[in-house]
Amino acid sequence: MDDFEPLEFNKQGEDAWRERMLGEDEFPTPELPPTAEEKQALGDCHIHEGRLIEAIQAYRDAVALDRDNPTYRLRLADAYAYGDSPSRAIAEYKKLLKQNPKRAEPHFSLAELYRRHGKLAAAVGAYRRAVKYNPMNPFYRYKLGHSLIEIGLYEDAIEQFEAAVHMTVTDGFYHFCLADAYALVDRLTDAIIEMQQATIFAPTDAYYNLRLGMLYLRAGFADDAVEALKQAVKLNPDDPAYHCVLADAYHKAGNKKLAYKHYQYAKILGQYDKMNLDKIREFTEKKENNGS
Repeated sequence: MDDFEPLEFNKQGEDAWRERMLGEDEFPTPELPPTAEEKQALGDCHIHEGRLIEAIQAYRDAVALDRDNPTYRLRLADAYAYGDSPSRAIAEYKKLLKQNPKRAEPHFSLAELYRRHGKLAAAVGAYRRAVKYNPMNPFYRYKLGHSLIEIGLYEDAIEQFEAAVHMTVTDGFYHFCLADAYALVDRLTDAIIEMQQATIFAPTDAYYNLRLGMLYLRAGFADDAVEALKQAVKLNPDDPAYHCVLADAYHKAGNKKLAYKHYQYAKILGQYDKMNLDKIREFTEKKENNGS
């Protein structure tokens, strides 16, 4: 019993317990409740994993923790829209706009929602407000222009696409959109110039080269059409519709031999290819039909 040292033994046991249970910390740190930012991050993770219900709950929690931060409510509204709950999404977007009517994102999101559900006039109005409050966003202008075309306001759409091109001079996509809009009102020279720009800034895009060739054919420039369509076929050699359009161009340019060679691909046209080719030919022959 004289060899027993209770104080030293107890101290060693206590140290061992602390090390085993708490690691290097002498006392446990109280667990803090999650912040609104953490709840948003959790919601983002759930969205990425396709767990929409959990994401909505996380975003709702974020909003409850910080009602003055518009980002959290915008996430919640977008989640409702993504989950096809338009009434709830609209309610959240309108709450955001009540806080700040000059914030562009809720107007844009509302426009997207209206357009998805076929309310084109309401969509155009909301897109216009988004552009008004964020005029240097070319994507907003593209969306507005596209919706204006859908309701037949071609000249207004052209203004939006022209503005987008001026903001993003080296982006072939916006040149393509402007060219397409010019073609709708038969401004073929302007359309060709813009489509040329599209192919310059996106040289590996077969579709832009196809559309340039189609414009040349519609304008009656068969030789130029051949060159553009040869590049389209080079970039997309497995599409039989592309070969057929090139064959049309060769035929109009007077080169029957090469036309026949590419027409051979028509033998393997599927149903989708035939529909695509019919639309292409309807476009390229539009001017001739109007004049007949």
